[in-house]
Amino acid sequence: MLLPKHAILFSSRAPIGYVAIAEKRLCTNQGFKSIIPNKKIYFEFLYYLLKYHKDNISNIGGGTTFKEISGATLGLFEVKIPPTYYEQQKIARTLSILDQKIENNHKINELLHKILELLYEQYFVRFDFLDENNKPYQTNGGKMKFSKELNRLIPNDFEVKTLGELITWISGSQPPKSCHIYEHKESYIRFIQNRDYSSNDYITYIPISKNNKICYQYDIMIDKYGEAGAVRFGLQGAYNVALSKISVLNQSMQEYIRSYLNSKPIKKYLSNACMASTRSSLNENHIYSLMLPIPPINLLQKYEKIAKNIITAIINNNQSTQTLTALRDFLLPLLLTQQVKPE
Repeated sequence: MLLPKHAILFSSRAPIGYVAIAEKRLCTNQGFKSIIPNKKIYFEFLYYLLKYHKDNISNIGGGTTFKEISGATLGLFEVKIPPTYYEQQKIARTLSILDQKIENNHKINELLHKILELLYEQYFVRFDFLDENNKPYQTNGGKMKFSKELNRLIPNDFEVKTLGELITWISGSQPPKSCHIYEHKESYIRFIQNRDYSSNDYITYIPISKNNKICYQYDIMIDKYGEAGAVRFGLQGAYNVALSKISVLNQSMQEYIRSYLNSKPIKKYLSNACMASTRSSLNENHIYSLMLPIPPINLLQKYEKIAKNIITAIINNNQSTQTLTALRDFLLPLLLTQQVKPE
């Protein structure tokens, strides 16, 4: 069956409760129960209503191997709705404004990451940073030399060093799970895990201890397991054994090294190196032996300033997104149960 635009898609199995709005006419597989709102129901209100009730709907699902909700069961699920279409619109629009701001933040951050990637490539892959005449260095005939270590041409005043000469690898620590709590209290610190960089759904705290390894928002963090080699930043707390901190000895090189580790060839190399290990994990030996071109200090400082501003903007957007998400999640039940009425 071809569903109309603005039909509501509700996943009915493994997991139950993913909700989406059809942006155009489409078909779905049997994993969805799709709802076409009638003329009395505003489609976006129905979307938020199902999001609010998804756990309740999941709880009435049946099945032995995995839970599933049937169309008949979903159809019998009772909900309360505002009596007028206009009231439904006001509720939905209040929530959608917040969702749009959250989505805009995500898009801005995607763009900022791309700008940083392109800037790094311009400066340190193509070597087309601006020279003293404000012209692209290599394209404008800047002097180059052949590096045997890198097997490529690099600018004359660049050096070559191993990453091990420039950084310290600091592994995380792992307190027992019996120490974990899920609401902050005095003498506890946030426990940073890989998953926390993409979701706030499982925020955990552990006792403050001298054994904790601490990271700050601007620190370069790297995954040892799972998505090994993934570069992280933006959180502050005590980090676990699945993460390591790359401590840069010269702070003028912080953003250069962050971008270097985040570059596609290095990410691919680290991923492959992990796969080749007896135990699939990243360690300092994979990192320390990497050789890279080292620009003169004035160029490093210039890149550091530009890149740091971009990193700061990304961090600020992430914090804004967290605030907006918390506000939306707070308002959702209040609006849908009509404890709060939008103007």
